[in-house]
Amino acid sequence: MKKKAVIYCVTRPHIQLTAVSIASIVSNYKTKEPLDILVVVSELGNEEIQKLKSIPKLYETESVSINIWYPPEIVKEIKNYSNSRFPEVTLWRLFLPSYFNNYDTILYLDNDTIVYDDVSNFFNLLPEEKALAAVRDFYFSVVSDSADSSDHFGVKTMKNYFNSGVILFNVALFNKLISPEEILSMINKKGYLYLDQTILNILCEESVHLLPYEYNYQKDDHWLFDWAKNTNYSKFLEIERARETVKVRHFVEFEKNSMPWEHLLVLDKWEKDFWEYLYTVKTLNCESDK
Repeated sequence: MKKKAVIYCVTRPHIQLTAVSIASIVSNYKTKEPLDILVVVSELGNEEIQKLKSIPKLYETESVSINIWYPPEIVKEIKNYSNSRFPEVTLWRLFLPSYFNNYDTILYLDNDTIVYDDVSNFFNLLPEEKALAAVRDFYFSVVSDSADSSDHFGVKTMKNYFNSGVILFNVALFNKLISPEEILSMINKKGYLYLDQTILNILCEESVHLLPYEYNYQKDDHWLFDWAKNTNYSKFLEIERARETVKVRHFVEFEKNSMPWEHLLVLDKWEKDFWEYLYTVKTLNCESDK
């Protein structure tokens, strides 16, 4: 049996988002096969750790275990990195295959995600001959037909430029093709926008399996119906079809205050689900486990 894990990288201020995503995984996990969920975080309180570890009990899912890990040592060699929008924690995902090389397949998820399917099905989506699987970035998928900015991102074309918020890693093959030292060198050169995402696109351009849009559904209806529809109608239709079968909702910002936690309204089903999961986790009583 192949060994699999779901992994998050997080800083303490965003642990609520991680908890929501984990709860969505556990509530939809129907398989008896064991699943490890690993949370990579530099600092976290004992009460928060206990609450995270109690989520499987909340949903009566004994086959899921949650464990907390410190970041890999190599991230200490990242030099003079400063980016308020994409902090250093976003780079940790690049080292997950080397750090957790005892696993066969890793599903990396950004914290601002909600899962709507049994994740055990996801691991079958990655072909053995590919280093990773991912979904095209929604924005670049729409604009690249008319303006391909590949020269600025070090790739052949932006039509296949993928989003790094949902990544399936073929651990052995990724580690065979790409060393942590090579990744670190690219990070410290700081030559690209969306650094973690662009590094993965450059290194894996020839070894990526592109998944359907529904496996990393990145935008809200305002973006889809008011911007994408008017910008690239054919791509709008593709994404609109994916909207009906979303497997992972990834809250990627479109306009200011567009995230569920940035406004008082509940604009769609996904935002409603976010708040319901968060309320369920926040009101989880861990006293009986102490």
